[in-house]
Amino acid sequence: MFEKKKEFSWKVPMLVLLGVIVLSCGIGIGVKVKDTNQTRQALQAKTESKEVFSLNTDCEVWVQGQITSSGTYESPKMIGTIPKDLLNKSKEEIVSYFKDKYPNKEIASMNQYEIILCNSQAKEPSKANKYAIEEKDGFVHVYKYDKDGTKTDLEKTNISVDSLPKSVQEELSSGILVNSEDEAYTRLENFES
Repeated sequence: MFEKKKEFSWKVPMLVLLGVIVLSCGIGIGVKVKDTNQTRQALQAKTESKEVFSLNTDCEVWVQGQITSSGTYESPKMIGTIPKDLLNKSKEEIVSYFKDKYPNKEIASMNQYEIILCNSQAKEPSKANKYAIEEKDGFVHVYKYDKDGTKTDLEKTNISVDSLPKSVQEELSSGILVNSEDEAYTRLENFES
C-alpha cells in the first residue's frame, strides 16, 4: 500500500552545478588574462615608441644664420648646450621641448652632438609665385613659393653643395630666385655641367 519513495539523487545536480562554477571561473580567468596581456602589449608598444635618442652630455644648440634685410648673411649662433634633463628623452620629447621653448623656431637638423634650430616656415610675400634654388642639409633643393609666399620643397637633388664652385655656393647660401620652374631646372643643369 505504501510505496517507498525513491530518494532523490543529489549527485547529478551537484556535478552539473560544480561544472557550471568551474566553467564560469575558467572564463573569468581567461578574460582577465587576455586583458592583462593586452595591457602589457600596449605598455610595451608605448615604451618602444619612447626610445631614448642618446644625446651627448655636451650636445650644442645652434640657431641657423639668416639673411638680414640688408642682404648680408648673419652667421649661426650657439645658444648653449642641451639641458641635462633632456639626455634620456625620446626624439619626440626633445622636439616638443624645443617647440615649447622656442615657438618661432623649428629643428632643422638633430644628431647626438648638435641641434640646429631655424626660423619657422614663414610666409615671404616678396617671393610669391616664384621658384628658388637653395641649399639644405648639404644638398641643392628646388622650392616653390605659392601666391601667399609659403615655401614648398619641390625636389631634393643629388647635387652636393660641396661639389659646386665657391661662387655658386655663395649664391645658394642666399638662395637663387627665378620666375618659373623651367628656369629653375635650367639653372640646375648648369650646375651639373
